[in-house]
Amino acid sequence: MSPEKTPEAQMREFFRLLQQGNEQAVIELRALNYEGRKNNTFSGYFDQEDSFVAAAKLATKKSGGVYCTINVCNPQLLSRRANRAVPYADLTTSDQDIFQRRYLPIDLDPERPAGTSSSEEQHETAIERSHEVFEFMKQNQWNEPIMVDSGNGAHLLMPFDYRNDAQSKMLATNMLKGLAKRFNDAQIKVDESVFNAARIMRLPGTMNRKGDNLPKYPHRPCKLLHVPHALRVYTDLTQQPEAA
Repeated sequence: MSPEKTPEAQMREFFRLLQQGNEQAVIELRALNYEGRKNNTFSGYFDQEDSFVAAAKLATKKSGGVYCTINVCNPQLLSRRANRAVPYADLTTSDQDIFQRRYLPIDLDPERPAGTSSSEEQHETAIERSHEVFEFMKQNQWNEPIMVDSGNGAHLLMPFDYRNDAQSKMLATNMLKGLAKRFNDAQIKVDESVFNAARIMRLPGTMNRKGDNLPKYPHRPCKLLHVPHALRVYTDLTQQPEAA
């Protein structure tokens, strides 16, 4: 088994999976309740990997929820906050700002009270369920997804190359409804609300902190579990400098 990648390496790998070789592709980084202040959104737009990683490192120190856009943004958004992030950001990405869909998120989260981290049993059940969904997708010849441990549950990012229009929105909605019907139970739910094109997802390499950090309900890192072979062409980290 290969050693687990550092948080910085996972941030870099995910950034490359989003850009897919287009160094001008723009990604929004967004951290919620920054510095523990409600409604303080730390946000910026990035097409430079090093700047993105530096902002993400700062964000995860001061926020328990660090996310990024996963679809193709209007490149003009870069001029809002070019390769820098600021607190109390007033403008973030909306559905109309997305030109093209790149991934469909399939978010599997344990049923539990709001504002709490999952127990080890809940967390492991969500990871196991994500493997069941993965096998179902494979058997039905859906595109092979990226697999992510979100820290409390799991999500899959399925390559989903469609224009951002009403048809792709309906397709995404119906696919999530179908998965929910098949895989939902009293312990784990497929989130049917993540069909929108501007959806943000948790960034691997950052911490997921909900509620107090207790032994039974601990804070955990978000991390990449699996990257499809077809996407690994974008994620070669050998040319990147080592983390300081």
